[in-house]
Amino acid sequence: MIFKRQIKRQKTGFSLIEVLVSVSLFVIIVVSSTEIFRMVIGSQREAIANQNVQESLKYFYEVLSKEIRMARRSDGTCPQVPLNQMFVVINNGVSDVLYFQNYYSQCVTYELAVDGDTQRFKITRDADTDFISPNKIFIEKLSFILNNVGQPSVTVYLEAHALGDKRFRADMDIQTTITSRYYK
Repeated sequence: MIFKRQIKRQKTGFSLIEVLVSVSLFVIIVVSSTEIFRMVIGSQREAIANQNVQESLKYFYEVLSKEIRMARRSDGTCPQVPLNQMFVVINNGVSDVLYFQNYYSQCVTYELAVDGDTQRFKITRDADTDFISPNKIFIEKLSFILNNVGQPSVTVYLEAHALGDKRFRADMDIQTTITSRYYK
C-alpha cells in the first residue's frame, strides 16, 4: 500500500470580507478621532474667547471702580454735573453716559462709542479721550443706574461678546454696583 500524502494548501492571503471589515474599522476609528479633535479645538477656541472677554471687562471694571470710588462732589468745574452732585447719567442714543468729577478734579465721562465695526468703551478725562477695551470685543449694551439715597452708588450693567466666528462668541452679561468712598 502506498500512502499518498495529500498536501493541503494553506491560505496565504486575506479574504475580501476580512479586508472590508478591517478597512471599515480603520475608517471608523479615524473619523471618530478626527471628530473628537475638532470638538477639542472648538472648545479651546470658545474658552479663549471667553477669557479674552472676561479680561477686557475686568480691566474696564477695575478702571471704572477706582474712579467711581474716588469721585467727589462737583464743585462746578464740570458743566454736565450740577454743583454738589456726584454722578449724572444721560442716554446719548447708543448707551448711557456717566459723568462725574474725579479725585483730581477732572471731568470724567464713560460711554460706548462706535469704532469701525465694533462698539468700545470710551473714557474722557477733561480733553483726553481713549478707548479702554480692545477692538476684538463688541459691547452690546452699557447702562448705569444711580442711587443717590445715602451713600451714592452706581450700578453698571453691560452685555458684550467677542467678535469673530459666531460659534465662539462668548456672550457675557455682567452687573455690579460700585459705591463712592467720598464722605465730605
